Amino acid sequence: MDLKGLVHRELGEGLTEEELASVVGVPLLTIANILANEPPQDRAIWEHFARYFRIDVDFLQIGGPPHSEGLFDLTESATPSPLGPLRKVPLLRWDQIDQMVMPEKPSRVIHAEAMLETDVPGVRTFAIQVKDNSMEPLFSEGEVIFVNPDLPTELGQYVLVDSEDGRPEGALLRQLQEIEGQTILHPLNRLHTDLPVTNDQRILGRVVRLRKNL
Repeated sequence: MDLKGLVHRELGEGLTEEELASVVGVPLLTIANILANEPPQDRAIWEHFARYFRIDVDFLQIGGPPHSEGLFDLTESATPSPLGPLRKVPLLRWDQIDQMVMPEKPSRVIHAEAMLETDVPGVRTFAIQVKDNSMEPLFSEGEVIFVNPDLPTELGQYVLVDSEDGRPEGALLRQLQEIEGQTILHPLNRLHTDLPVTNDQRILGRVVRLRKNL
């Protein structure tokens, strides 16, 4: 999702343009310009939005991974920032999830689309882009979420769940619910249907952030 889309999302959740400008720390005119398809020219403005949405500034500005796909080192140390210590986590494709989920400790070098700076904790935490509209309006296609495979899951939480045939690229983003004693994978978009969790499916991780803490 691009910056204009994110701004529209915040306004749709009840913030006024004045309130959004205040919490982001930018002039009100900046919000108006973005809505009029005039993105900021000053990188410092982009950095304000990146801090608010907790997204890598390069990723936000260019609308995609800031680097080419390749091998990345996971051992880089944290760096200080106004949000606290920032570390880099891998942005994965859906077919790359097992690199972070299967081993108890991920390899030092990992295949990823990019490395994103974040203050989200967790040794195996990774980022991934939402791949469809099944969880709208909360999760939009293309938006980046952070997932921690090491956290316990409870009903009501948002999780990544393996496909029934075990293919990571077929994994689903869903909310865990219970209906008549059966654990259900619930899509927020009513155009999609509830699915029961089968014995063959793994919960790959819990969503720990979508722009803000969940």
